[in-house]
Amino acid sequence: MPEPSQQGQIWAATSRLSGRRATVVLLDSDVVIRSRPMLVVAPVHEAREVPSRHQLLTVAMATGTEVVALYDIAIVAKNTLTEQLGTLPPDVLERVKIGLRARFDL
Repeated sequence: MPEPSQQGQIWAATSRLSGRRATVVLLDSDVVIRSRPMLVVAPVHEAREVPSRHQLLTVAMATGTEVVALYDIAIVAKNTLTEQLGTLPPDVLERVKIGLRARFDL
């Protein structure tokens, strides 16, 4: 199985407690992703499931029906990432970075 290696990768994360699977996007820098056991991620949700009060903190994925939920950032253990599903296109990753700056008022 490949290891997480770069910002913007899309992974399936499986909870060790519940066994529930979620799709997440890696937000940490490439250096942090390669060196630390815990990673900062944002879940991917269907756009229609996002509460209206959080819509400004989402970034549309290339598919159009899913969004990266920057309002719901979490820290997960690297070993819970079970399957690499893809990588965000450069333009979407750039919008995620802009969204993170807005989220944290940077």
